[in-house]
Amino acid sequence: MLSLEEQSVYDALCAITGDNEVYKIVEADEIMEALPPAVKLTKVQLSQIIKDLKERDYIRVKYFTPEEYCLLTPKLAPVSSSQPAQPVEATVVAKPERELYGEKKKTEKAVSGVRRSTVFFMALLGSLLGSAVVAAIAIVIIKFVL
Repeated sequence: MLSLEEQSVYDALCAITGDNEVYKIVEADEIMEALPPAVKLTKVQLSQIIKDLKERDYIRVKYFTPEEYCLLTPKLAPVSSSQPAQPVEATVVAKPERELYGEKKKTEKAVSGVRRSTVFFMALLGSLLGSAVVAAIAIVIIKFVL
């Protein structure tokens, strides 16, 4: 949902750039002149609003400075709050004969429960075995190398 200022800037940009899918260079003063008289913005506020519109994918910006902007307003922009929302008709999608790889049903395997004591014992055994290997290597290095 856009605020009043954001909606006003978006409408002004749509009016200035048109809908021919071409980047246009627009000056900040030109945008501010196209805004309604009730909306008073500074160039810093205008720059922040344009950044917000870019992040929300309402507009595409190639580059911008505080004085000019190179941007376009795509045809498939989200519906503005001033226009009433059109109801979307539900469509029935037929299920394909074959299932896609990612949509295959996962078969559940029987998982045997492992006790916590067994896990603790195996972890302890592994750490002791690893320490013994490291100690043996250290002894060999000390004996033969040094």
